[in-house]
Amino acid sequence: MSEDAFGGFPGIARGTVIPNVFFTAVLPRFTAPGDLLAFLWLSRAVQEQRGDARFVTTAQLWRFEGTAASFEAIGGGRAGFDRGIASCVEAGAAIAVELTSKDGEETALFVNNPGSRRAVARARSGELLLRPETAVRALPPTARPGIFRLYEENIGTITPMVGERLLEAVDTYPAEWIEDAFREAAELNRRNWRYVERILQNWAQEGRANETAGRDSFEEQKQRFLGGPLGHVVRNR
Repeated sequence: MSEDAFGGFPGIARGTVIPNVFFTAVLPRFTAPGDLLAFLWLSRAVQEQRGDARFVTTAQLWRFEGTAASFEAIGGGRAGFDRGIASCVEAGAAIAVELTSKDGEETALFVNNPGSRRAVARARSGELLLRPETAVRALPPTARPGIFRLYEENIGTITPMVGERLLEAVDTYPAEWIEDAFREAAELNRRNWRYVERILQNWAQEGRANETAGRDSFEEQKQRFLGGPLGHVVRNR
C-alpha cells in the first residue's frame, strides 16, 4: 500500500449530514460533477458554522480547505464552481442572498432547510443581521447563467476552458444575442462553441441583419448599458 493510500474511515469521526431526500429530489437535477461537488462542499462548510444563521460566502467556500483542489481535479475549476453553486440554487438545494455593505457586495450561501429559511426570512425583515452593517437581498433561483444551459442543451459537456470562454461571452454580449446565436447555430446543425462565438463576433462587428435602420449599434448598446442602470449586463474587459 502506498503512503498516500486511504486507510479507511475511523470507527468514530465527525461527519457531514446529507438528507436522504437529496438523492431522489435533487441529485437527478444535477448535470455536471461540479454541481455535486458544490453541494457537498457547501454542506460541509455550513455544518461547521455555529449560531442561528449557518452560511458561508462564495469566497469563503472557494478558500475552504480542499474545495479548489477538488474542482481543479474533476469539477471544472473556478468556472465549474460558479456553475455548481448556481445549479444548487436553481435546484432548490441552496439559498443565496446578497449581502451589501459599504465595502461592496458578496453572496451568502445556505443549505435550504427549515432553519436556513427562517434565518433568511428574519434577515430580510431586518430582525437578524447576518453580518454587521449589511443589507440583505434575496437572489433569484435562476442565478445560474443561461449560457451554460444553452451550451449543454445544444452542444454538450462544458470543459474548464470552454467555461471560461462562456463567462467571457456573458460579460461581452447581451443575453438575447447569445440565445439567438445558439438558436441559429442549431438550425444550421453547427453545434460547436466556435461557430456560436463567430456569430456573436460578426454581429458585434457588422451588426445584425434583422436590426432595423436607426437601431443602436452594438457599441452604442454597450455604452448605453455601461452608463445606465443595466451597466451589469455588458462590461468592457
